[in-house]
Amino acid sequence: MSNFVTLTIASEAFLLLSFIIIFLSARNGKKNALLVILFIIGGAPLLYLAIDHATSDYLDANIGLGLAFMFTWIYSVIAFIIGIILLVKKKRNNDNNISKEQ
Repeated sequence: MSNFVTLTIASEAFLLLSFIIIFLSARNGKKNALLVILFIIGGAPLLYLAIDHATSDYLDANIGLGLAFMFTWIYSVIAFIIGIILLVKKKRNNDNNISKEQ
């Protein structure tokens, strides 16, 4: 397996992890549909360009593939930060509800 395949799988896995964190912190039917759409928007460019790079022999550097990696990484980091913030807010709300009941 070449380096870009490993890097593609790792990038998509981090993107999936970020969206799983968001999904676990905000369980809502309408939000779940939006999360699936946002996940596809984040992962589709990298998957398309990685498949294109694997099937075509380019003599020059594939700038589109590099840009797709950068987009996916930035998108993943933003989603991860949002997921962590939502998880912390959910944890604080649960702790506040438990303390109010006692």
